[in-house]
Amino acid sequence: MKERPCCARCGSPRVVKSGHVLGKQRWWRRACRYQFTRTNAPDTPNTVKRAAVNLYGHGLSFRTTARLLGTTAQSVLCWVCGYVDQYCTRPEPGDAVVVELDEMWHFLGCRSTRVWIWKACNRDTGKLIDWECGGRDAETFRRLLTRLQRWKVRLYCTDAFVVYDQTLALGIHYQGKDQTVALERAQQRHWTAALRRCSILVSRSMAMIERRVALAHLHVNRDAPPDMYRLPIGNSTAFA
Repeated sequence: MKERPCCARCGSPRVVKSGHVLGKQRWWRRACRYQFTRTNAPDTPNTVKRAAVNLYGHGLSFRTTARLLGTTAQSVLCWVCGYVDQYCTRPEPGDAVVVELDEMWHFLGCRSTRVWIWKACNRDTGKLIDWECGGRDAETFRRLLTRLQRWKVRLYCTDAFVVYDQTLALGIHYQGKDQTVALERAQQRHWTAALRRCSILVSRSMAMIERRVALAHLHVNRDAPPDMYRLPIGNSTAFA
């Protein structure tokens, strides 16, 4: 009888079989609810990891990305989370700017539960400078507004949504679609493809919605490393 592996999270050897992934036995530790696959293969090349993050950022699901790269959805999830947590931080405040504000919604858990994503864009540079996920209410917007005060904003440009009128002070607030075109441009919509209103995707956690927006912010601002777009074409070991 083959020796059972120890749990990669808690180190316990009391694990049970939980199906197969890519022909490999998958194990499950009931106590800590952790699934893992025992493998002695070398670490995945960085080119494959970057390709996974790139494909996910373009709107592909974890499962589709894993199928294209010959890996597992759990591995793609870990690579995306690690990349976003390391590189996709909010920009540091700069000089006085003109900020455009807009909100869009996405599904959380099921299609009857909506999460609103509030976005702030620097109109002078066209870059996303901050975002906030939550409800379509004044409380969520105030969390975003508190962080935007560090930017010394001289003018907020918004649409006619009532929350903006109730929260922003007179003299620094302009309402009108003619001054909120940056957040409606194709580039913004492209990098948030999985968060569009017509999307059939449903996110399982608020943390992944935050990471999706953070990854989109990195590409919209053109701050991604140059090797981010190098796909491992021709690397036979990457697709074995």
